[in-house]
Amino acid sequence: MRKPIYHVFVTQESPPDTQGEKNTYWTRVGVAFAHNGKPGLNIVLTPGIAVSGKLVLLEPREDNIPPQSAEPIESAL
Repeated sequence: MRKPIYHVFVTQESPPDTQGEKNTYWTRVGVAFAHNGKPGLNIVLTPGIAVSGKLVLLEPREDNIPPQSAEPIESAL
């Protein structure tokens, strides 16, 4: 199988804290591959995961350890 060109994440924004700041939690739910022969992507979601909301595609990081939902990451979107 080819190497994925993107990791697929679902994002969830937390309610504002006492200072009005929000955090975004990222959960990896799959990968995306370049489509064979035509422009586009094939997205493969992890089996058994229910997905709803916004999907975000990010290029894999150099260290191959994508952010997980355990720690909030400030959203740049």
